[in-house]
Amino acid sequence: MSGLIESAAAILSASESRLEVAAHNVSNISTPGFKRQIGFSQLLNARGTDRVASGAQQVTVRRDFAQGKLSPSTNPLDIAISGAGFFQLRAGDTMIYSRQGQFSRAADGTVVTPQGYVLQQAGGGDLVIDNAQVSVLEDGTVLDKGVPVARLAAFAPADPAALQPVGETAFSLPGGSMDAVPDATFRQGMIENSNVSVGDEMVTMMTALRQSEGGARLVQVYDDLLGRALSTLGQSGK
Repeated sequence: MSGLIESAAAILSASESRLEVAAHNVSNISTPGFKRQIGFSQLLNARGTDRVASGAQQVTVRRDFAQGKLSPSTNPLDIAISGAGFFQLRAGDTMIYSRQGQFSRAADGTVVTPQGYVLQQAGGGDLVIDNAQVSVLEDGTVLDKGVPVARLAAFAPADPAALQPVGETAFSLPGGSMDAVPDATFRQGMIENSNVSVGDEMVTMMTALRQSEGGARLVQVYDDLLGRALSTLGQSGK
């Protein structure tokens, strides 16, 4: 009967993990560039045999990199990527990648995110501008008073699943490389919203709650069976 408790514990743990993932998504529904998390259940061979142990289950979290809705902004340094790809940002000596295109001009002329990450230009190097009133063409060309001064590029990994989160909206690729996206399209004065859908998260929450109810019923079944066994043993001992 111990298998019932193992199964119930696995179901309750998985449902709790799914609820946490859905709650995290909802809390970031207003975070520009946030990518929704999706929980997948995996069965694990916890006993080292060919038979998968019942109840040996965990939830693996993956990211949904689908593009969010683009919304207009009054900041000329807000830039969105239409289609695939990420901005390349410098965080100290490390390169990270994000779709959160909210930028501003720092005192040294670099273009930075709210977190202080420095936007990189095509070919490498910090993007430095003399003023914030530059124009960004769809091909990434940066114009200052009509004169090209730099060019942006979008980057993408061969395997998006290999990206590791850095905070809520940025990612790194340890030991890997990112390739430039050909014909990337940039939208100046636009912000990419989170791709979280309240409806999808509500469905996930309801499914997780029903799973937890199933786990609770297994515990109740175990309790009833244990009670009957003890009662039978008590009567046979008389």
